[in-house]
Amino acid sequence: MMLRLLFRQTEELSLSEQQRVHIILFAFAYKDNVLYVDTSHFLTDGLGSFQFVKTILYCYLKAMHPDAEFDESTIVLPDSPILPEEAEPYPYPAELLTAEPFGSLSRPENILTLSDQPQGYENIGNWTSFRLHIKQRELLSYVSSVDGSPSSFVSSLLFRSVSDLHPDEMLPVVCGMQHQFRKALGKPFSHHCHVNIIPIVYPDSLRNSEMMKLNTISRGTLIIRVDDENDKLAINQHIANEKLMQTMSLAQKREHMQKEVLNGIGRNTYEVSYAGRVPWSGIDRYITDFSPYLDMALSGGISAEIFSIQDYFCINIMQRSPDRKYFDRMTDILRELSIPFTILEPDHFEICRFQV
Repeated sequence: MMLRLLFRQTEELSLSEQQRVHIILFAFAYKDNVLYVDTSHFLTDGLGSFQFVKTILYCYLKAMHPDAEFDESTIVLPDSPILPEEAEPYPYPAELLTAEPFGSLSRPENILTLSDQPQGYENIGNWTSFRLHIKQRELLSYVSSVDGSPSSFVSSLLFRSVSDLHPDEMLPVVCGMQHQFRKALGKPFSHHCHVNIIPIVYPDSLRNSEMMKLNTISRGTLIIRVDDENDKLAINQHIANEKLMQTMSLAQKREHMQKEVLNGIGRNTYEVSYAGRVPWSGIDRYITDFSPYLDMALSGGISAEIFSIQDYFCINIMQRSPDRKYFDRMTDILRELSIPFTILEPDHFEICRFQV
């Protein structure tokens, strides 16, 4: 049996003091040959939950294909011991880390926001993911020739698409590049949420720039801003926030965190997330598509999720609107660059909100 795997993550909801919410930390479902896995950022991030997802798939596939062979040395089996760092309740140090950062983490005060993309939960039942597959060898061959990487290339594609479709808009475009700081924390096996949002600023002067220039700027920004020393600033901010919130009431905590999250996520034109080439251990030969979705309740309007499986990249352009103009412009640019791809049917779905 060939499978599709849909992986979805939810962020914190913005609630009034009178509202209460049931948070679903994990949920599983299946229909026909599609497996659904939902997890919450309250519990972990995408990379932190990948090992769990891989174990679930391994158990399922061993039952369906008992003679199949997988690289079990890289799979956490049901009877495997739990690493101490996996079970650590709070992976952050008690005091702030010493850091000597370089580069700026600043973001312009006023940026281009996509007013044609509904914000928040205004259209909760009308979310769309436009999907395409690109062969890894063909994409990597091109991006390496223009000083790029999969994440910087998709960010550049989105900048070109947004700037082409908003020709009279002079405000800078900001990409929120998702990045995890487990390495700087010294806890590579921690399964908590360790996602940092790195802003990549594209001023209006870069409009119509060649892909080489856009990728050089994107990669250079990332090289500077995801340095371990800069990551320690994100760790210190988390520690400081934890200590500050211990002095706050529940209402004050909500107001404080809403400002923090909106400043880091909401002030982006779009987001790009790429976890790198993950080790599937042979499981992916039974999977036809991996679709990571993000509940973008607090984000800027569009989220590009990139994931590798078998010999291709799954790229999902997720929106709150079924308007496909940004996706169509991206695919037009791919054709102009002679990069072959396969378009899949878009997914339309709801992000559920549970209230009592």
